[in-house]
Amino acid sequence: MATSDLGSVANRLFDSFLAPLVLGGEVTPGRPIGARAALAIGRERVVADSALFDQVQIARTRVARRLAPVDRMQGATEAEWALGAALHDLIQAAHPAFDAAFRRRAPGRILDLAEATVARVPAPQSIGESLSRQTWFARVFELQRTDTVVRWWVGSRTFLGESPPARLSAWPELRRVQVDKTSRAVMDLPGAGGAVDATRFGAVLGLWLAKTPLTDLATCHRPLPAFAWRSESLGLVATGPGRVLAARALAWAPKGAADAALGRATRALVAGRSWKAATAALDLLAERALVDAELAEPDKLESPGWARNDASDDAGYARCAGALVACSQLRSAAAPFSDADRDELLARLLPVASSPLARAVQAELSSLG
Repeated sequence: MATSDLGSVANRLFDSFLAPLVLGGEVTPGRPIGARAALAIGRERVVADSALFDQVQIARTRVARRLAPVDRMQGATEAEWALGAALHDLIQAAHPAFDAAFRRRAPGRILDLAEATVARVPAPQSIGESLSRQTWFARVFELQRTDTVVRWWVGSRTFLGESPPARLSAWPELRRVQVDKTSRAVMDLPGAGGAVDATRFGAVLGLWLAKTPLTDLATCHRPLPAFAWRSESLGLVATGPGRVLAARALAWAPKGAADAALGRATRALVAGRSWKAATAALDLLAERALVDAELAEPDKLESPGWARNDASDDAGYARCAGALVACSQLRSAAAPFSDADRDELLARLLPVASSPLARAVQAELSSLG
């Protein structure tokens, strides 16, 4: 593709997709971009609309500051352009227009190209890269398509992701017009007028999420695609600073749902005897347990619910495993706490770490050696 053509595609991608994804607003995917263009689109790229770019940079900095003391974000890297293009094509693969004769093979081809793009994008090489990617894609699961059904006294019409013409809602009382709108989440798109295979769609979206691991963790509570520990997310939480960043991102997620997702994924690592990977995941759970213990109100510690982890559920597994590992860390000589703080934290954690479920979790963890 010629350089001038790439510039046109890049500006369209930024103006109609990436910018509203960051800022909020109507996202309008266009013609699929493809793997070759997606991987080349970000080379020495300068956004044409400088005013819009400045707005996006301000919004990205706000996202970053929720997690780290960042003053300024750099422009999009080649990897971020490629991930943006791959996400654009992934969403476009579920477009209702492909559910027509002679077009039903197109979604599969688009997904293949999106997957090929994602496969060529390297994992973040630093915590800063992970944070940068999060500032672009933090709102990915806020993407929705609004479907509208307009009914009147002699008929009806359905508009998938399109606004109905004004004439259809004219004279509403005389024509007995009724307008019903339904919001479709990202994972609902394949089954709501799309011709793309839902399982395949979710699999490619999961691969895409792996390349922005902070986003993957921050949205782990999503129903689909189910969160699973991957090398990229484990690499992020394997270091102290990365673990702190991940814990801060997870603090914005619904706690119960996030605990359940992390517990389910970590339990799978333990069951598979993936010692090194499970250790990194358990350290994150311990970080969350310590934060919970530090922030817990005194009267909450006396309530039965604080230690009620006696059902073998995924959320309970995460809380108990985290408490067990946190207690072990606090008892070690290297724990960065004063004796008084350590004793208080242990007192707060022990009700969970000694619960019936915790004993069962301890038995599972002992298999790691």
